[in-house]
Amino acid sequence: MFKETLARTISSAALFVFLLSAPAQAYSVFTLKPVSWNKVKSVDIFIAGYGEELGLQFLYSAVTRAQKHDEVYSDERAQVIIWAKEWSERKDRNAITRRGFSILRTDRGILSNSDVVKELNSFSAISSLHFFSHNAAFGGAALQKSQRLGKDSINWEGLKAKFTADAYIFLHGCNTGFIVAPGISKKVQLPVMGSMTSTDFQEIYDNGNFYHNNSGWGQYPEGLSKKKTSSNLFAEEFPCWRGFCHRMMPNEHTYRGDFGYYKVGLPYYQAFCNFKDNKGAKCGAGVAHAIKGAAGLLGENWEDKVVDYMCPRMADPKVFETCVASLKGQSEESVFRGKILKCSREKCHAEIKGGGGGLFRRKPRYFDGQDAGVEQFRNDFNFFMSLESYIK
Repeated sequence: MFKETLARTISSAALFVFLLSAPAQAYSVFTLKPVSWNKVKSVDIFIAGYGEELGLQFLYSAVTRAQKHDEVYSDERAQVIIWAKEWSERKDRNAITRRGFSILRTDRGILSNSDVVKELNSFSAISSLHFFSHNAAFGGAALQKSQRLGKDSINWEGLKAKFTADAYIFLHGCNTGFIVAPGISKKVQLPVMGSMTSTDFQEIYDNGNFYHNNSGWGQYPEGLSKKKTSSNLFAEEFPCWRGFCHRMMPNEHTYRGDFGYYKVGLPYYQAFCNFKDNKGAKCGAGVAHAIKGAAGLLGENWEDKVVDYMCPRMADPKVFETCVASLKGQSEESVFRGKILKCSREKCHAEIKGGGGGLFRRKPRYFDGQDAGVEQFRNDFNFFMSLESYIK
């Protein structure tokens, strides 16, 4: 299937003819290394939004995840990063080339929703699609400051044929799971991973663990410094300044920010399969690969991968230990600060309260609901653990 439509997109030298002769686009497109496109059967696409006050951390999170995919999948599966305009064509290009990445195209404008659709349509087989950006629960991803990409912003149904049978979409950003992730899942009939609270950047510290980097919140042990290399995250060690030491993970508390103060949430990305026949491989395979491709330091054992995906690490190691115990039914204590949201595979059962209306009202809408307790943690843990066969 991939080769049948590859003539107009990504078959060997034809890919570069297409990319370099295409009309001016408003973003940068690159790979971490030169790619033998004649071997490629599908692509993983990582879209990094503008960073502004956050610097290049969205880009770095995309780079780290893309490198993990490069290691765990064969050369038949390529990783393509699309970076929204940050500064200017020249400065963005310099940032990419300085880090040793392989540029396919750069341009001068901003990344529009229509550009996203054009990029996705240029590939005939997509194994996974990732967004790393600011996000609003109702509005969607802010790839550029001037616009949002949500469940109704583009023709998601028209993209269904582009995805492989075990594909998934991963929305790395704040509160992506309340509205946007279930909505996109219903339209593309694929698993979509979404957050149920604020997300923040984690970096690798001297003790070899990932931590959020907010000082004074108890999120990392005092006296530790951030590592300058990727440690044992990959088979090869990379310098962090190139972007190989970041990941975006949910916080261990409910969302508190510009868009309200939420009462419910989860400390991990929830998996949404909002379509019929979601009990088998159509749902499970994509979710399994979403966890398999996550950047983690605990090892490749499946339980270690799942635990690292679900449990927060804080300055106090007991937080992680208590979380693991609750997943395994050995504790009823919750490590999440706030009510635990009850979820099914289709959606999470949150009530919308508050002012309503536009995104920037003085009294914004917020989410509330019943506290499902650690039983929700266990249900999700058991579901994730049951998926190991899909990645063997």
